[in-house]
Amino acid sequence: MTILSLLKFYIFYPSFFVTVIFPGAIFALVFLLFVIWFERKAAARVQMRVGPYYASKRIGGFFQLFADAFKFVFSEIIIPSGVNRTLYILSPVLVLVVSFIPIVLLPVSVIPKTGSIFSPYYYSFLDPRLNLGVVAGYFTRFNLVIILGLEAIYPIFVVFLGWVTNNRFAIVGAIRETFLSVSYDVLILMSTLSLALEYHTLDIVEIVQSGIPGVIADPIAAFVFLVAMLIGSSRFPFDIVEAETEVVIGPYTEYSGFLFVLNMAGTYIVNLVYALLFADLFLGGWLPFSGFPGLIFTVFKAALIVLFAVFLRSVYGRYRVDQALRGGWKYLFPLSLVSLVIGMMVGYLWL
Repeated sequence: MTILSLLKFYIFYPSFFVTVIFPGAIFALVFLLFVIWFERKAAARVQMRVGPYYASKRIGGFFQLFADAFKFVFSEIIIPSGVNRTLYILSPVLVLVVSFIPIVLLPVSVIPKTGSIFSPYYYSFLDPRLNLGVVAGYFTRFNLVIILGLEAIYPIFVVFLGWVTNNRFAIVGAIRETFLSVSYDVLILMSTLSLALEYHTLDIVEIVQSGIPGVIADPIAAFVFLVAMLIGSSRFPFDIVEAETEVVIGPYTEYSGFLFVLNMAGTYIVNLVYALLFADLFLGGWLPFSGFPGLIFTVFKAALIVLFAVFLRSVYGRYRVDQALRGGWKYLFPLSLVSLVIGMMVGYLWL
């Protein structure tokens, strides 16, 4: 094989392509810039302002985002006195890594196989074709539980992030994250559990390939998951952890320069991961396509969810932490129980 063919093979190998290129790290970086640009422009239009404009006026100021990114990356990193320098620098890196890890297990398309419509192999990091034996089968069969478990540890690192800065506003923001995580983690678990009962599987690929989107099979679960996703990724009206009018910017208060960029990217990556999971579970994932077109279709659905989430900044005010907790436990939790009952009934009849 020539060097060019070897590069082509390894670059487009599903395990590498999905985690590094699309919808992996490289795509996530570009998509992050686009989402921030859209968020600024949408808020500006609603509030009758111009928004990002001075850099690249002809294309709506899109390159203003690159200018801002360069400014943050090359800004001075100010480390407060009295903090552990190692933990202070390491915390944003851990937050970003932990927020990105679930994407390597998310199936975003299936690979066509000669002689059959679909193959059990899908575009994800742990491709069953890798020589992993039982381990690969375990991860692919229970990937829904593993993804939820990985997402559940993200708030721990946000709390750790606020604690190492030794700042009262950061600690208050971190405590708010603990309060909210107890609420939205339960809602996400209940809504996804209802789907698992309906489809009789914890494998996301099997749920998608059933041909019936979750939003049709259990619309209440879809609504609960969507609201819980907004809470978990600190989107309006639930950006309570980083409420700038109350706690400066919460756990991220003491960070500047490139470390602040890492923190901000972590929240958007979490939103993207939840959106990909929502697209798979409730919007039919890659169907009716497969292969690379299916991958693009899944990411397109997830992108629409993310853009909707950031648009809410323009039209909603922020809830107080007590309002968000009351809404989660008083209204959304009973709805999640209803979705669970629907899941058991439909699953029993479907069986």
